[in-house]
Amino acid sequence: MLAYLHVKNIALIEELEIDFSEGLNILTGETGAGKSIILGSIHYVLGAKIKKDFIRTGAKEAFVECVFDIGRIGEERQDIQRILQENGVESDEGSIILNRKTAQNGRSVFRVNGEVVRMEVIRRLASYLIDIHSQHEHQSLLISKKQLQMLDRYIGDELLAVLEGYNGAYKNHRQLLDSINEDMLDDEKRRREIAFLEFEIDEITKAELKLGEDEEQQKIFDRLSHRKKIMDILSSIENTFYDAPDFSSMVSKYIGELNRVVAYDEDLTNVLESLAQIEDILNMIHHDLSKYMDDEENYEEVFYHAQERLNTINGLKLKYGDTLVDILEYKNNKEDELADLIHYEKKLQQTKKQIHALEIKMQENADKLTSIRKKGALVLQHEITDALKALNLEHAEFGITVKPLDSYTPLGIDRVVFEISTNKGEAKKPLSDVASGGELSRVMLAIKSILSSVDGVDTLVFDEIDSGISGITAQKVAERMRRLSRERQLICITHLPQIAAMADCHFLIHKETLEDATITQMKTLNEKDSIHELARMLSGAKTTDITIANALEMKAHATKV
Repeated sequence: MLAYLHVKNIALIEELEIDFSEGLNILTGETGAGKSIILGSIHYVLGAKIKKDFIRTGAKEAFVECVFDIGRIGEERQDIQRILQENGVESDEGSIILNRKTAQNGRSVFRVNGEVVRMEVIRRLASYLIDIHSQHEHQSLLISKKQLQMLDRYIGDELLAVLEGYNGAYKNHRQLLDSINEDMLDDEKRRREIAFLEFEIDEITKAELKLGEDEEQQKIFDRLSHRKKIMDILSSIENTFYDAPDFSSMVSKYIGELNRVVAYDEDLTNVLESLAQIEDILNMIHHDLSKYMDDEENYEEVFYHAQERLNTINGLKLKYGDTLVDILEYKNNKEDELADLIHYEKKLQQTKKQIHALEIKMQENADKLTSIRKKGALVLQHEITDALKALNLEHAEFGITVKPLDSYTPLGIDRVVFEISTNKGEAKKPLSDVASGGELSRVMLAIKSILSSVDGVDTLVFDEIDSGISGITAQKVAERMRRLSRERQLICITHLPQIAAMADCHFLIHKETLEDATITQMKTLNEKDSIHELARMLSGAKTTDITIANALEMKAHATKV
């Protein structure tokens, strides 16, 4: 149940804290006092979109927090705990705290038990915690898709298991149909596409690319581009050491002379060895220079080859990818596309066989869905009829018809139509054709009360469920809500004293003007205050002894329901 609501800087609300009770919580007040803001605040914390003027004028941010007591929730608690664990939120077996903060720039932050989460997490949790019915939802009863969803929600697990199998086949079926539509080509266009792919593949294949070749050829090109400068330097070295004979001759001469005298002084051995090393180095340099210069005799051919390879490689890079790896991968992909086009008819036939098999599976599951829905519709329509009779539609007969559609949809091939007859002897007609506003209110209350008993939602919120009703009908609706509140927590905004009299906890919403600002306030009424509020609602103006007496009588009757 919703145990606590904290609202700050929302519209006319500066700050409110509300402790809700079990049973029937009633919110009353003059028109425009701000009752709808309370409901809007609950919608807001659960992820609803907000308008620009939603944040109170002059405030930097809006904040709403809800605390839900989940002690009475049954099997659904496991689903709640799973959602919390999946999103890294520590769980408290007894309660869940949801809050949302929105800055003036529109950015919102959602938290569960103090942990920041995505809005979708809040919405998933809310589906297990609270069901909010506002006035505009009456009209949803007239939409066939909504009627189908309500029936499916009532049937529950038996239908969901079949629907899961149907959905898997449906999604695969759609994907294959989309792939065929994308691949549908006329013969001429397919021939052009094949020719183009063959040209690209042939161009890359003929290049005979080798990974790393572009870097290797670039090095050769760079070296040979600077060949003249390199050869000039090498020639200068050659001239210095070998074309000027004095240097080499002197080294050889001194080695010979030292050899003749080293026997007389062994200390000269080191000098002799150093001169010998110089001679060896000079010979080595001469050998390396000669070899390098001899190898470059066919440099023009090598240079031309490197230049041509780089031109080819760079041309391919401009067309097919930044690297040789990209180019080769592009070629592989195009070879796959070419194979698909060449074998197009074969692939098309295979895909059509898959589609046909999926259609058989879809039809089998769709037929099962139809059968389950028809059985569930018979049960639900009787329950709704009984509930409507208890809501002062004594001669009402409610019907749910499951009709076939012409094509597959994500939910099967069924269209659901809610029908009603409110007068004895009249044939049932679609709800959209005959139901008045007051009748829609009662149908919605009947459906909500029935669905809440099967889906485990512990808190039901009704915003002016009394729309279009009065008198004995209002009394019947009030009694129904009173009985329902013994099984579920109800939070109800109402203008009818018959409903307000049933309250286990009565809240009064009112406006106050403080200096130059108007704010919405909320007060928990004691028994005496509640009697006076009922009297105000009965009289519509100044309370009298008669309206007080009527209010006391209504409260006394409520205790007997």
